[in-house]
Amino acid sequence: MSNGINNPSGIFLAATGPAYVAFAPVAVAITKPESTVQKLIETVIDYTVGSDVASGRAIPALTVLYAFWTFAGSGSLSVAGQAMSRPNGLDNDHPRKHRGNMEGLPLRLMSAHHSLVEIFPLFAAGACLAQVLAPGDQQILNLLGLHVLLKVFAFYPSYVVGFAPIRSLAHLLSVSAMVKVLWLLAKS
Repeated sequence: MSNGINNPSGIFLAATGPAYVAFAPVAVAITKPESTVQKLIETVIDYTVGSDVASGRAIPALTVLYAFWTFAGSGSLSVAGQAMSRPNGLDNDHPRKHRGNMEGLPLRLMSAHHSLVEIFPLFAAGACLAQVLAPGDQQILNLLGLHVLLKVFAFYPSYVVGFAPIRSLAHLLSVSAMVKVLWLLAKS
């Protein structure tokens, strides 16, 4: 093989791209107003930010939860994983130098964090646009909430424990929810 390709059949995974559009109706179906997902979103917002969230401020409240978990929660666990992977702990002078040698739980902690960081800009763009263009749209709020719930409570834990089926499904549905949010905002 050449050009770094060891398994040419890996190219077939590129065919999964259309699945993000195909699963958007599934995300819509499970986030209908007055759905269990909506009630769960409201419960999580009330628990994490407080029940005094003003009407129209649910999107910023979801963003607080998601940003905290993505950058502080999983970030600190990623650093802990890096420290656990080395006999002498974290090399704070060159903390990224040894990442290629990681495996097991430490690698999953770091990789799960990186996955959250990679997808956060998609959520941030959708949340900002939604707050400006459609702050009272319950369907869009529910789809944003579904994304956050799936990433924080299904994707991340399943990544850390190494359960790929739940991790993959949570990622697929959460990104599909964001595709639908952006589609709805483009149409409005």
